[in-house]
Amino acid sequence: MLAKAEPLQYTPRQLKARSKPGILMGTGTMRLSVSCMAGFLCLLAGLPALEAKEVQTVKISRFSAKKYGDKPFVVTAKSSSKLPVSIFVNGPASVDKRGKITIKGAGKVRVFAVQMGNDQFMPAKPAMVTLEVAKASLVIRAEDKKMKEGEKTPELTVTYKGFVNAESVKNLTKPAVAKLVETGKGKRKKHKIVPSGSESMNYSFNYVSGDLEIIRKKKSFFGRN
Repeated sequence: MLAKAEPLQYTPRQLKARSKPGILMGTGTMRLSVSCMAGFLCLLAGLPALEAKEVQTVKISRFSAKKYGDKPFVVTAKSSSKLPVSIFVNGPASVDKRGKITIKGAGKVRVFAVQMGNDQFMPAKPAMVTLEVAKASLVIRAEDKKMKEGEKTPELTVTYKGFVNAESVKNLTKPAVAKLVETGKGKRKKHKIVPSGSESMNYSFNYVSGDLEIIRKKKSFFGRN
C-alpha cells in the first residue's frame, strides 16, 4: 500500500528564502540574482568595443605673444589619429570655424583643442594653451600752453596716441586729467602741466608732461609797465 504523501511544510525563514528571484546555473547549487546576471552580461558585451578603440592625442601649434589691437590669427591643432580637431576659446576672444581667433580685449584667453573620436578612436584628452593678451600702449601728452602774467590760467588739455580698433577716449573707463605743478624756485621756477588718472581694461598709459609758459609784463625804465 502506497504511503500517502503529506503536504510540504516550511518554516517562515524557509519561505522567505524561496521567495527571492534567482537563476540556477548548471547542476550546482550556486544561485545568482537577476540583477547581478544582467550586469555581468552587459560588462561582457562592452569589453570588445572598448578594446577595439585606439587611444589618440591632440596638440596645439605654437603661436606668438599677443596684445590688444593685434590682427586676428589662426590657431592650428593636430590629432595623432589624423581626425579633424575643433578649436574653442574662453576669455576676451572669439574663434570661427577655421580656427581664426579675434582678440576682443586684454586679459587671459584659454585656447582648447578637442577631438571627440569615432568608431576607431576614443575621444582625446583636450589640449589647452593659455594666452596672456597684453594691454595696448597709449601715450597721453599734455599740450603746452601760454599765458600772460596776471591772466586766468588757460584750460589744460591732453592728446592721445595709440588707440586701436578705431576706438577713442570714449572707450576709456576714465579719461586723463591735467594739473598744474610748480617746480623749482626763483628764476628757475617752472610750471609743468602733468596728465594722470586715466583708467582702462585694455590700455596701459605713458604720460608726457607739458609746459605752461607765463609771459612776464615788460617794465619801463621808471619801473612802470
